[in-house]
Amino acid sequence: MEQSVFPLVISFIGGGFSYFIAYLLNLGKYKEKMSRFENDLKICQERVELNHSTIADIRTSLATLNEFKEHAQKFIDSKLYQANSPLSLSEEGKRLVKESGFESIFEIIKDELCQRFSEKRIPKTRYDVQESARGFMDAFSREDYAPFRPIKSYAFEKGADYSQILRAGSILLRDYYLSIHPEIKD
Repeated sequence: MEQSVFPLVISFIGGGFSYFIAYLLNLGKYKEKMSRFENDLKICQERVELNHSTIADIRTSLATLNEFKEHAQKFIDSKLYQANSPLSLSEEGKRLVKESGFESIFEIIKDELCQRFSEKRIPKTRYDVQESARGFMDAFSREDYAPFRPIKSYAFEKGADYSQILRAGSILLRDYYLSIHPEIKD
């Protein structure tokens, strides 16, 4: 009996040892995979940090460009406005509004424009109305608003700036809006 148990015990020990070796080999593979995973994770984290830095740089650049655009726009528009309080159209601005047809088109659509203006902006002061009207009219330069198509044609034919015509027209919008909203006094 001892002879038949001995090979069984040896076989059992040998099998356990083989299993233990196989387990260690598998453990080594998982350890290697974990090491690669940790390395890949570190690379991803570095890229995310780099992207955050890049995004911050882009935001700073965009803010700078927007500030430059605003200053450039004010310089360009200085031909249209007289620096009074409130702003008024210069002779050039008056000419542009009249010759482009904006003035006559505005008389027809002024109530619709004021309605749309009220839906998009809620100005609290007269200055807010003035600046919001300029931004509101400037936004039309990127839209295809049917009543303003003749103004686009004029701008094309005369080599004028369509956006500038609309910004000049914002003074008409401001004045009309304030006339129908007497509660805005500040």
